[in-house]
Amino acid sequence: MTAEILAVAREQVGKAGAAALSLRSVARDLEMAPSALYRYFNGRDALLSALILTAYQSLADAAERAADTAARAGGRDVERFLAVPHALRQWALRHSHEWGLIFGTPVPGYEAPGDTNELYARVAAAMVRPVVEASAAGRLRPGSSGSSGDDERVVSEALRAAVAPVSDELFPEVPVVTVVLAVEAWTTLVGIISLEVFGHWRNTILDP
Repeated sequence: MTAEILAVAREQVGKAGAAALSLRSVARDLEMAPSALYRYFNGRDALLSALILTAYQSLADAAERAADTAARAGGRDVERFLAVPHALRQWALRHSHEWGLIFGTPVPGYEAPGDTNELYARVAAAMVRPVVEASAAGRLRPGSSGSSGDDERVVSEALRAAVAPVSDELFPEVPVVTVVLAVEAWTTLVGIISLEVFGHWRNTILDP
C-alpha cells in the first residue's frame, strides 16, 4: 500500500509539481478516504520526505554501482572518474521529476529530512572515490590556478572553513585543495545535468 501511495504521489509531482502535492489529491486518485492515508503518512511533508528519500536512495545506488563497475574494470583514474557522472546523468534523464525533487526548486514551507545527508554523502563519495584513491597513491596533482603556474592552488582560510564539513567528515585524509576541486566538480555536474533535465539547453546546446 505504501508503494502504491508513493507511485501515485510521484505521478502527481510529475504532473503538477511538488508544491501541489497533497494527501487529499492522492487519496482521491486511490479512491480512498483522506483519513485512511494517515495510517501510512502523517501529513504532506511526510509523504514528500518519503518521495525524496526514495529518489535519493535510487540515485545513490546508481552512483555506487557505477563506481564499483569502474573499479572492477580498472583503467586510468580519469576514466574511472567519468563513470559516476555519466551514471548520474542517465539516472536524471530517466527520473527527471525525482531529480527535480532532489535538486530543483525548494517547496515553500518544507524542510527536507536530515536522513538525506547520508544518501547525499554516498553519491558524493562514489563520485570522488577515484580522486581519493589517486591522491592516496600520489598520482593526483590538483593543477594550477590558471595564472600562477603553481602546482597547487592556495586555499584561503575562509574557503578552508567553508568546506570544513566536507573535508572533516567525508575526506579527512585528503588535502583540502583536492576537496575544493571535488566540490567544484560536484557543483558543476549538478548544474550541467539540471540545465539539461529542466530544458534550459534547448536550441542552445545541441549535444549535451
